[in-house]
Amino acid sequence: MEKDYFKYYHPKFLIFLVVGAFFLIYTTQKSLGLSLSVFGFLSLIIISITKYLWKFKPFSWLFWIEDFSGRYEGKLVFQYQGENGEVKSGELEHIKIVSQTGSQINVASFTKKPDGTISSPSFNKGMYVETTEDGQHFKLIYNYLNEGSTEQGFPPHYGTEVIKFIEDGNEKRLSGGYFTNRNPYQTKGEFRELRWVSNNKKHDF
Repeated sequence: MEKDYFKYYHPKFLIFLVVGAFFLIYTTQKSLGLSLSVFGFLSLIIISITKYLWKFKPFSWLFWIEDFSGRYEGKLVFQYQGENGEVKSGELEHIKIVSQTGSQINVASFTKKPDGTISSPSFNKGMYVETTEDGQHFKLIYNYLNEGSTEQGFPPHYGTEVIKFIEDGNEKRLSGGYFTNRNPYQTKGEFRELRWVSNNKKHDF
């Protein structure tokens, strides 16, 4: 299994799952006289929960994170310094697509220019999740790689995003900001009103 495969599991619940499943499989094997690989069957159970069942009760109780997955749409407010030192800013339609399992969270982001064309997409590299100071929400912190755009004249570059996940009843939304090491001018900005719109994770690129 990949490194940190169990990082989103509640440790005590994971131990309970492993011990309970091991005992159940071993008892069934002995009582029915079946020739089963206990460890192989246990691995199959854990993989099934982590990949497919993690978001459904009672399996979701095994995890300390929420279900962030889906398509979010809102605004990106950007800012950068121009050639003559003047600060330039603007606002674009922004989309984030969060794909998630019980062991991994991936974020694909892109913006739409005023003419409706899509800007260069970016994809997260690594992911760190923590609860907010008040314990009410979650923060997702990650670096990302933007593919750049020859049409717009800027090369691939890295950036960092810190976004807050807020769930209020049936509504899910993201807020936060970003900064980049884009050359020749670094950029920064914030996200506004990024609201969950669907479970459709199909990319627009």
